[in-house]
Amino acid sequence: MDFFDPDGEPLVIPGALVKNLTRQRIGSKTLRVEACALICVIPPDLKAFVKRLRGEPVKAWQGFREVYRGYRGDKRVTIARAPFGAPGCVALAEELAAFGMQRALFVGYCGSLQPGMRAGDIICPTEAVREEGTSFHYLPADIPAKPHPDIQKLIVEHLRRHKVPYHEGKIWTTDAIYRETQGKVERYQKEGVLGVEMELAALFAFGMAQNVALGGMLVVTDELSTGQWHPRFLSPRLLKGVRRARTAAVEILGEMV
Repeated sequence: MDFFDPDGEPLVIPGALVKNLTRQRIGSKTLRVEACALICVIPPDLKAFVKRLRGEPVKAWQGFREVYRGYRGDKRVTIARAPFGAPGCVALAEELAAFGMQRALFVGYCGSLQPGMRAGDIICPTEAVREEGTSFHYLPADIPAKPHPDIQKLIVEHLRRHKVPYHEGKIWTTDAIYRETQGKVERYQKEGVLGVEMELAALFAFGMAQNVALGGMLVVTDELSTGQWHPRFLSPRLLKGVRRARTAAVEILGEMV
């Protein structure tokens, strides 16, 4: 089935949905967000970014989404936490875009597929293999899901400038965390795919379709290259990589604004 409808107009509009679920009056300005946003998926990252960026809750969103207004120098930015997985993450991005977001940096996590890529390593994706459902509602099936080149260039140049090691290449986005089979891992290994995660193909497709400049970086949390699953969620190496990624994200955000 072809999910892409190039001429279709959505019946459920993000702005209207948010206004209904947050009890905001039509035309209210209280839901406005900043043009530049930092999106993460886990509570510790949200807490760290809110602290570093002097974030305060955007009260109109409370009870529906975790949205904060922070500061990078004297410039205002939005900080938000998305649900895990492609559908919820893109729903948040749609909603933020409806109220002013134009550029976004996503910080997420992945499992590594290639030997030598360890927990705590940083990946800068150049493209996402579309093995989820959401991206097919935004782009035809034959169009690659890619980050916005300007945002991704900022990420890579910042990491190079600050001598932060990173890997650059394709990643694999899946909806089915418990169907990352040995056969698929071996196939994607041979194709040079670096890691597997659950959001970026959909986010990249959304950005391409909706004219939102969106890029991302990932931190490796677990390793699958040997054909077995090796979780490293509490390893010192991972925690060091997370700190590096958070610091880089805050500084890159400053360049984005």
